[in-house]
Amino acid sequence: MNSKTKIKVETRIREKMDNILAKRLKELDSDMTNIRQNNPFGSRLVPNEIWKGSKFERSFVTSFGQGVYEQIALDIAIGSGAFAENQHSEIVKINSWQEEGINNLLSKQRSGANAGTPDWESEVEKIYALDTPRYSEVNTLFDLYVQRDSGTSEYYSIKTVKPNLDQTEIAKRDMLRIRMAKPDSKAYFALPYNPYGEENSYDWKMPYKLFDMNNCPAVLIGSDFWNAIGNDQHTFSELLDIFDDLGEEYHEKIKRDYLG
Repeated sequence: MNSKTKIKVETRIREKMDNILAKRLKELDSDMTNIRQNNPFGSRLVPNEIWKGSKFERSFVTSFGQGVYEQIALDIAIGSGAFAENQHSEIVKINSWQEEGINNLLSKQRSGANAGTPDWESEVEKIYALDTPRYSEVNTLFDLYVQRDSGTSEYYSIKTVKPNLDQTEIAKRDMLRIRMAKPDSKAYFALPYNPYGEENSYDWKMPYKLFDMNNCPAVLIGSDFWNAIGNDQHTFSELLDIFDDLGEEYHEKIKRDYLG
């Protein structure tokens, strides 16, 4: 990442963290009063810092979610020299047999009627081979669209690290549609980090009905996602460095202003 991109990313993180801290400080007195009233025994046994920390953690998880990662990814993609856009909507034209093939595949995979492990490349190949002169326009929506200087188009569905089946199905449908309409494009199901650890297998079972999460080339998790966005193998580690640097500042600020 260049220095301009790092400043943009830092600004995104600061804005969100400052908003979270300001909200918790504003509601601190009422939070502690409610805890005292609603849990008269526990509030007398457990230190206030624990209750405060629990409130802050819930606010952080709720506020610092998918949308923030989408915006950070946008900054990084633009910083790499690409054109990028969040919430990219695109109407594409595919033939009716392909659309039917996509819907049939997803329905069978959801229900468990399809035996075996999902195979993205094979699925794309088989559906693309379906041919009829009848075409229809369908809408697609991606959390991030990136167009490289080379002309390559990349479409990213960025989801929470433990997506539900509905989210996964919607993402895969749009990914398959875009690959039918634009065979040379790239479409990805992306998670900002692996909740089971960067070096470990991804074990949240829900999306496995539709993707082979640990082996599918269209699934990017953690470092694979960020390095793809930045078009550089060091992007993920550089992003962690930014969080580390800001963490030193916010650790002290949260302890002093909120927990103290």
